[in-house]
Amino acid sequence: MTRYMTAGAAALATTLALGTVAAADTTPDLRGTWTASQTTVSPSNSATGDAPRFNQSEWVLDIQTQQDNVFWGPSMWRRNAMDDWTLYEATGSISQDGSGKIGIVESSSEPAVGVNALIDARYEGGRIYADFRSLRTGTTYSTVLERQVN
Repeated sequence: MTRYMTAGAAALATTLALGTVAAADTTPDLRGTWTASQTTVSPSNSATGDAPRFNQSEWVLDIQTQQDNVFWGPSMWRRNAMDDWTLYEATGSISQDGSGKIGIVESSSEPAVGVNALIDARYEGGRIYADFRSLRTGTTYSTVLERQVN
């Protein structure tokens, strides 16, 4: 009986080790600067039933640190090249199932602001396909982030 338990434990340890290696092999390295331009929509911010606001905007996600499947970096947006950048911090995780799914939380360093947005994304074909939803303003958009090459 002990011999079977030892063999079973060894097989389980090997399976777990190979599973960890396989997950590491499928985790993309997202470090770098990612940019996108998109059309956004925001609620009217009034109770009068005014039409929503559609805007053009730019987004820069600068993933500076990645450890295994989690990452961090500044997240910035602006409506056009004449506007100042609005700066947040992005923390994210890459699914370990090899699907390329990514979850990102965008937060402000100001405690009164807190979490600004939740972003569902996926990494596919060297791009990040992202669906953005602001928890503060109701702004939403879908976009494709492209890695910038220096």
